[in-house]
Amino acid sequence: MNLAQRLIAALGSENERWALSIVGLDEQLKVIVGDVLLASAFVSYAGPFNKSFRDLMIKEDFAKYFITNKIPMSAAMDPVVLLTDESTAAKWNKQTLPSDKVSIENGTILTNSERYPLMIDPQLQGISWIREKEKDNKLKSLRLGSKTINRELEIAI
Repeated sequence: MNLAQRLIAALGSENERWALSIVGLDEQLKVIVGDVLLASAFVSYAGPFNKSFRDLMIKEDFAKYFITNKIPMSAAMDPVVLLTDESTAAKWNKQTLPSDKVSIENGTILTNSERYPLMIDPQLQGISWIREKEKDNKLKSLRLGSKTINRELEIAI
């Protein structure tokens, strides 16, 4: 009986936490349509642009469109928060992706794209990240001028 009473007392705090969680989820449910629309627009359109233009696109263009069309959205309006969590970003950092905001946004776009994105990577940071990220999948990297490129492509196909 004593153990049962201790268990009930311990679970009493869980009841409060769950009640707060339910309130938070109700609030998120009200804005999920706008948040998902913003996140999908971010993945679809923001990739080729720099950070300042991405921010301008989100805060000016997308926000005005949402307000004009009365689409509910979160006040924060950060698509990276919806698409990626901190543990995933930390894992990417461990896989050699830089920890700056733009690199995390680029990683978010790359991992949430349905199609293969074009990566223009003059500093070779993205390429080293992809190599490290996909090393367990036996990623093979080829150079265009290589003598064995045809044979390697044939083997891959």
